[in-house]
Amino acid sequence: MAAPRVLVIQTAFLGDVVLTTPLFRAVKEHWPEGKLAALVIPQTAPILAGLPTVDEVIAHDKRRGGAGEFRRIVRKVRGENFDVVISPHRSVRSGTIAWLSGAGRRVGYRESACPFYYSERVRRPRERHETGRILALAEVLGIEGTNPRPDVALSAAERGAARESAGGKPFAVISPSSVWPTKRWRAEGFAAVGDHLRGRGYDVVITGGDGDRAVCAAVRAAMRSPALDFSGRTTPRELAALVAEAAVLVANDSAPVHLASAFDTPTVAVFGATVPAQGFGPLASRSAVVEVEALACRPCGEHGGRRCPEKHFRCMMDLSPAEVIAALEAVMG
Repeated sequence: MAAPRVLVIQTAFLGDVVLTTPLFRAVKEHWPEGKLAALVIPQTAPILAGLPTVDEVIAHDKRRGGAGEFRRIVRKVRGENFDVVISPHRSVRSGTIAWLSGAGRRVGYRESACPFYYSERVRRPRERHETGRILALAEVLGIEGTNPRPDVALSAAERGAARESAGGKPFAVISPSSVWPTKRWRAEGFAAVGDHLRGRGYDVVITGGDGDRAVCAAVRAAMRSPALDFSGRTTPRELAALVAEAAVLVANDSAPVHLASAFDTPTVAVFGATVPAQGFGPLASRSAVVEVEALACRPCGEHGGRRCPEKHFRCMMDLSPAEVIAALEAVMG
């Protein structure tokens, strides 16, 4: 297969798309003359702009448009005449799109919701980091991807705008949000870390999505010193630029950790309901994970949940600011 047309389906969250970028790189290096398209949701599509490894971004608004949107995306995919479809996303919808694509080779996990939709089914290697699990899908095609570091392409102007928006001084980013409440450390803890960073001479930028305004406001309110609250005010690319320019990131197990891995930003990741062994730990060369390791109930799920099933939430409540600050000092050297 000299120059195939390849589609990668990843319609999950922002962090999942960032962690799929090593697959794009591996495929493009193996077939430099081939075409590579990425099927993602509209909210995550901007993060792929400017990547030399992605030739086309196809946005699929799976939460709106119903059956009409699904038929549209199937027609679009079939019309592209892809030779190979790779789906790190394990949903029924992604498997159905792969099956209806008309591609001769359709690669997915054995653990996918509909593995029979794929012509080649790969065991999802749980012992690897998530980037390695995704790269395992390429291995069945004879593609070896040895670099797990994610890719995000930012311009000098975007990075400069991030520095300017943060006040032009050295700053740290605190990201207290997560889609899942059991992955969120308490606001008072993040506030204590923010005050410590201010005492070290860094401005503090608090980031989060539109739905995280209350979480971020609670952190800012609990701080004794001033901070900039950017919750609901950044695009995915603006968030990436802030993380890229930050002196350090302190965050829950969430997308900013994976953005920091792309830029090798020093990172302190707080884990509660989930554990790094599940494959989503930081990859930055200077990074640390802070967690309550002695709890037998951890992890309580693959992605966290809405509430603590044991009703004590000790994985986060027992985590002290002193532990996170100690990890922060070690990472910052």
